[in-house]
Amino acid sequence: MDDASSDGTSRAVEAALAALGNPAHYRLVANPENLGLAGTLNKALGLVRTPFMLTCHLDCRFGSEDYVASMLELIDRNPRAAAITGQPVVARDAPPPFAEKLNVVTNLMDIFPSESADALVPVGFAEGRCDVFRVEALRAAGFYDTRLRVAGEDQVLAARLRQLGYEIYQAPRLAYQLSVSGEQDTVRKLLGHQRLFGRAHPYIMVRVRGTRSGVFGQRAGSNRTSRGVLRASQVASSAAYVLVVVAWLAGAPAWLWASILALVLLAKVVLFGRHLRAARLTALELVAFVLLQPALDVSYTVGLAEGLWHLLLGDAREPIA
Repeated sequence: MDDASSDGTSRAVEAALAALGNPAHYRLVANPENLGLAGTLNKALGLVRTPFMLTCHLDCRFGSEDYVASMLELIDRNPRAAAITGQPVVARDAPPPFAEKLNVVTNLMDIFPSESADALVPVGFAEGRCDVFRVEALRAAGFYDTRLRVAGEDQVLAARLRQLGYEIYQAPRLAYQLSVSGEQDTVRKLLGHQRLFGRAHPYIMVRVRGTRSGVFGQRAGSNRTSRGVLRASQVASSAAYVLVVVAWLAGAPAWLWASILALVLLAKVVLFGRHLRAARLTALELVAFVLLQPALDVSYTVGLAEGLWHLLLGDAREPIA
């Protein structure tokens, strides 16, 4: 699926398939105009004629040769499973760029396997990177919500599937390698995505029934719950930054605003500590990471304010992009 890309992807794929003699089990579908991730996935789902499908995004690689076969076996023998996601791990074959490390830590990516010995564990939502889906369940749920063009559509779908009696699982022992996509491969793009996450969350959490169980609690899993805490901490941190500026302008003692910043820093250390160790930032990267935190927090909070405003006064049919 090519969503009207402007970088020659379609032509490159066509040339590669032609060089292989255009094998019948490959098909390239290029959108004439950009539909967004949700719209493109829905278009692909409408073409599926098999009981199961597996998505593979461009920023992922299967962690083993039997990844697809193992996923198929798991979902086939678990009829309540509407979707099963694998276990993302950070690729170690080359040092990842700073933007990739920043993405892994700042968004608390799900890079730590569950300690459970079970083949499947509940998870809040399947992000669609290297995930297998039961097509019958997706059709019953109405596929993805196209109001959310590129963020949050997976959470809405998971809520709809649970309402139909299905569950979303993760296979902790089935790894795939995670990198950073072309939409988040620079600091500027990551800042933009923080704002987009904030813009989408009011709609997800307020307008759609059942999404909160995919963010907090046993069904959500530890990673999705931690992400919910992260988003709340970003709003709290943004408020703290405002207090620091007000205190400084008002001539308050330095210890007052320094104490506020110290509390924010302590909260960040607790929240990000495990991921920071896994990302293995250099000294300079760690300094850059710390300095970028206010911008990332404020970007998310601004997006959240925009999302709340849109929810209260905006057109309910207008896509969130």
